[in-house]
Amino acid sequence: MGLTDNQIERYSRQIIVPGVGGHAQERLLASCVAIVAAPVDAASALAYLAGAGVGRIVVHPIGGRTPYDAMVERMRDLNPDVDVSIAGPQTTDRYHLILALIGDAPTAEAAARLWRGPRAGAQGAPARGPRAAIIARLDAPGRIALLPAPPPCPLCADADLLQPPGARAGIPSVVALALSAGAITMVAVAEGFRLLAGFAGRQPEAKLIEFDGYASRTRALGRRRLSGRVQARCACEAQS
Repeated sequence: MGLTDNQIERYSRQIIVPGVGGHAQERLLASCVAIVAAPVDAASALAYLAGAGVGRIVVHPIGGRTPYDAMVERMRDLNPDVDVSIAGPQTTDRYHLILALIGDAPTAEAAARLWRGPRAGAQGAPARGPRAAIIARLDAPGRIALLPAPPPCPLCADADLLQPPGARAGIPSVVALALSAGAITMVAVAEGFRLLAGFAGRQPEAKLIEFDGYASRTRALGRRRLSGRVQARCACEAQS
C-alpha cells in the first residue's frame, strides 16, 4: 500500500535521506516493535519510533502499567499513523524487532522472559521468533548488541547481554557531548530504524558496539563458547 499525501508530507525529512525513500517508509509503517524498558528510558525510545512512523509499538511494562499510560496517550497524539499499546497477558504479536533498554535488574529479567516465552500464532500454532533484537546496555560500559536474525540471539550470543546491570553509563554533565544512557538509547533506536527500513541494504551481521567516553569500537558477535566449543544448539535456531 502506497503512502498518502499526508504521510509523504509527515515523513518527508526521512524519505529524502539517500537510501531510505518511500518504500523504506512503507516498511516502517508495516513494522511491529516491542519495547522493554523502565518508564524513564521507554519515553524517549517511544517518541523516536512513533515520530519515525513505526506502525505498531507494544510496550512491555516494568513494574506495572500506570507509569506508561500517559506516554502511550502522548504517542497517539504525536502520530495518528502509529498504534501504541501496553502489552498484557494475552498479547501475541509477532514482533519484527525487540528493543530492550536494560538499565536495571527488572528490565533484564523482563527481556529474558520475553525472548524465552511462548509465541503462539493466531490459530494457536507456534509462531516464529522475532526477526531481530537490539539490546542496549545502559550501565557502564555502554553497549549495544545488534542481532538482526538468530542465531545468535540475546541468550546465546558471546556477550553478557541479559545479566543484571551495574552502574548506569555516563560521564560528568559538564561535558555537553558526553555519552550517556540517553545517547545510547538514541543510537540503539537509530540502529532499529536501519534494520526495519532496510536502510543498510543487505542484512547486516550481528555485532556489538562498545562505548568508552567519546570512543567506540565494534566487534562481530557469534555464538557463546563453552570449554573451547560452540555452545549446544539454542532454541533460537528453531525459530530462525
